[in-house]
Amino acid sequence: MRVPGCLLVMCLLIGSAQGAEFVGNSTCQDCHQEEFQQWTVSDHQKSMLPATVESVLGNFSDIRVSFHGIESRFYIDEGIYLVDTLNEDGELERFQIKYTFGHDPLQQYLVELENGHVQALNIAWDSRPTDQGGQRWFHLQPDENINSEHPFYWANHFSNWNSRCAECHSTDLQRNYSPDDGSYATTWSEINVSCEGCHGPASDHVAMAQTGNLIGEFLGFEKSLAKESLFQFSGDEPIARNIAGDSSMQLDTCAVCHSRRGVSGGYEANRFYHEQYQLSFLNRELYFADGQINDEVFVFGSFVQSKMYQAGVSCTDCHNAHTAELKAPANTLCLSCHQAETYRSLDHHQHPLASAGAQCTSCHMPERTYMQVDARADHSFSIPRPALANRIGAPNACNNCHDDWSATEVIANYVQLFGEETESVFAEANQEVQRLNTLALPNILAVANDTSFPAIQRATLLSQAANFPARITLESIQRNLLDSDPLVRRAAVEASAILPPQGRLQLLQNYMNDEVKTVRLAVANQLADAFAFAPEPMHAEILALFDEHEESLLYIQDTPGGQLNLATYYIRRGNPVATIRAYERALEIEPNFVPALLNLADLRREDGNEAEAESLLQRAITIAPDSGAAQHALGLLNVRTGSLSQALEQLRLATQTADASPRYSYVYAVALESEGEIDVAIDVLKQSEENWPNQPESLLLLISFLDREERGIELLPYLSNLSRIMPSDPTVQALVNKYVQR
Repeated sequence: MRVPGCLLVMCLLIGSAQGAEFVGNSTCQDCHQEEFQQWTVSDHQKSMLPATVESVLGNFSDIRVSFHGIESRFYIDEGIYLVDTLNEDGELERFQIKYTFGHDPLQQYLVELENGHVQALNIAWDSRPTDQGGQRWFHLQPDENINSEHPFYWANHFSNWNSRCAECHSTDLQRNYSPDDGSYATTWSEINVSCEGCHGPASDHVAMAQTGNLIGEFLGFEKSLAKESLFQFSGDEPIARNIAGDSSMQLDTCAVCHSRRGVSGGYEANRFYHEQYQLSFLNRELYFADGQINDEVFVFGSFVQSKMYQAGVSCTDCHNAHTAELKAPANTLCLSCHQAETYRSLDHHQHPLASAGAQCTSCHMPERTYMQVDARADHSFSIPRPALANRIGAPNACNNCHDDWSATEVIANYVQLFGEETESVFAEANQEVQRLNTLALPNILAVANDTSFPAIQRATLLSQAANFPARITLESIQRNLLDSDPLVRRAAVEASAILPPQGRLQLLQNYMNDEVKTVRLAVANQLADAFAFAPEPMHAEILALFDEHEESLLYIQDTPGGQLNLATYYIRRGNPVATIRAYERALEIEPNFVPALLNLADLRREDGNEAEAESLLQRAITIAPDSGAAQHALGLLNVRTGSLSQALEQLRLATQTADASPRYSYVYAVALESEGEIDVAIDVLKQSEENWPNQPESLLLLISFLDREERGIELLPYLSNLSRIMPSDPTVQALVNKYVQR
């Protein structure tokens, strides 16, 4: 019986009010056969599958492999894929391979432990052809000393599927974590990334289709993934322009999984990306100073830097929506928007037409390899600048082909072919903000305030402005709190950390109801220790904001990082019991989580329990001897307890780590001077000035040491810079009078 149209609409409205439901791929297949067939050969379809003869690519023909002194055996017994390897206690155990994870260029394998924990083995199958080095078992962390105590050991947290991988490899993933016993009852509607993984729950759409009444803007879905952009050439312009609408909803959907981000709660298909995810900025742990990819960042953070993004290009302008493959090979795809006469010419790329250098992607999308075999293209579509790259320690695309050229040769050949490099204002500013260069602050803030730069670049600079407490920094924060882009507003809120709690309250009280959740959460974080300064009429509003913030933090309470964030929030809220419990919970989830060990040690020190603090710090150094924070903290503890020789060595090591800071050098120099090694202290401070120029505290100490040693000629350049930073400081004025105005 056909349902009358008016009744159908009423039923659909009721259904939508209750929320659409997931119906499964089989329901989509009948009406969308072509799209379904394309999907069946995609990475999305193969993102996760039950381990069967059809899905498993690895060699399980009773193969034994040994990595880090641990032997593992891969084999099949009665059709079940198995591995014999060491368990979480370091004892040999047999495990069933429950699922495959990915397929190309490598495939990982998932094992289910007790309490619903699903773990990814860190021995993977290289699925590339043999002539490319593939068809072999390999270890994902070949350079680590992996054992059952190591954080990257397969049975430990950082290989946990439920909390770290699952949401982007399955559809309608529900973690169902129980904090009471640390168990999972994780579910999904489809094991892999299905139709509804991108389009959202389809029950309303199916109901409409079955009655022949597809109505409404999105035809029963909560959003439209249709490509709205349309690029056409105009006149003699060499690049096509977008003459249609934008495809922001499509970009938001892809970015959910193709971005490095934090989460603000469970995923909902129809919600704006920045409502749900905190996109990572272009910080040095993830990106090089010029914005090129460094760590795994999964495309979106690169793409939003690009001119492509600014011009309205979306994912499906280049990729088939259902296979995810490129729509056309190599340069052919680029030439759909870039005229061949201009861009396929020798004048443009200066390379023989058949060479790798004539391929657009060789220069503008250089690849970086992750997980040893997975080469991923940079989507910032940047222009090669080898001189800049050499100056800031970033890679350059030229050396990917000309790996036998020195840095000087690359630069010379580049200039000969293309002329002098074009300027990269952002890269220069980001390099200086990472070096904490106080004298560069005006240039840094000029970029942060300039709306012609991509929002993610502006936000990156602004978020680090808290390292520069100055009047112009506060002016920039106030200006950018009004910006139209939520990334910039969020960064401005984070930079307000330069102010004391009451100052932050005064500055941010009008932004507690920002329309974008990630901005509100940033406000909540900055106001966590400001509640005592709020007038009574504001209490209810602030507490509601705190509730929203805590709820978002609890969403990832099954991770040590989530517990660390909770501890940070609780300590600022003045709740020491909850703070300690959060640190302890972090260490229950991952006993070797260094940040929690360091922070808990600091609390134990404040409580006067130096013995437990030392135990925690020793544990942190055993796990991460290359942690500057751990070495520095233990060095300070040994200073307090009188073990000065040990302290000096640990303070020295702290200055030589990847996470070193000018503060570590300052403290080490003070300790050296106290032991009569003032010449060594001066050298340490000079090196610190090379790494982090124009640090007022370090500069003043260096100048005072040089002054004491009567090395006045050496101190003049440092004094010149310090006088620019602190012109009114009496100590600085006295030094200037002594050395400059005599």
